[in-house]
Amino acid sequence: MNIPRPLEHRSPPLALLIALSALTVTSCSRKESVPQSQTSTQSTTTETHTVHVKSIDLGRGLTSDRRVITTDQPFSPGDTVYAAVVLAPPVPPSLVTARWTSADGQVVYESTLPATPGETEAVMQFKMAKPAGIPPGTYKVEILADGQVVSSKEFTVTAP
Repeated sequence: MNIPRPLEHRSPPLALLIALSALTVTSCSRKESVPQSQTSTQSTTTETHTVHVKSIDLGRGLTSDRRVITTDQPFSPGDTVYAAVVLAPPVPPSLVTARWTSADGQVVYESTLPATPGETEAVMQFKMAKPAGIPPGTYKVEILADGQVVSSKEFTVTAP
């Protein structure tokens, strides 16, 4: 009489498993020794994103979209001078400064704003006004991005 036996579960011999494991570990961790003269040096370049000023428009007033109403006319001492700074796309995240200087290079006023990053043109507005009025003369507004001058524009204040 034949009595059915349960199926035996056969596993591979232990020696075979050890050999395969050793081969796998060796191939994964094996490093070839290459002489220094045969190695190649790969340099990585870091792409820098800088602010590019498309234009600086100066005027006495601004529109709701931060554009200057009147441009490039002499200013009077009592005027507020607005600068609409148009940044070309893409605009990287950065700090943009408007530095207003007199003809002798003395800083009259300075303000800094964060640029909103984006893939479209951005317009930033800055202004300079002095309670006692701006003395007549030639001035310049310099636009700095992260501390570096990227554009500038001169303007004149004339006596009334």
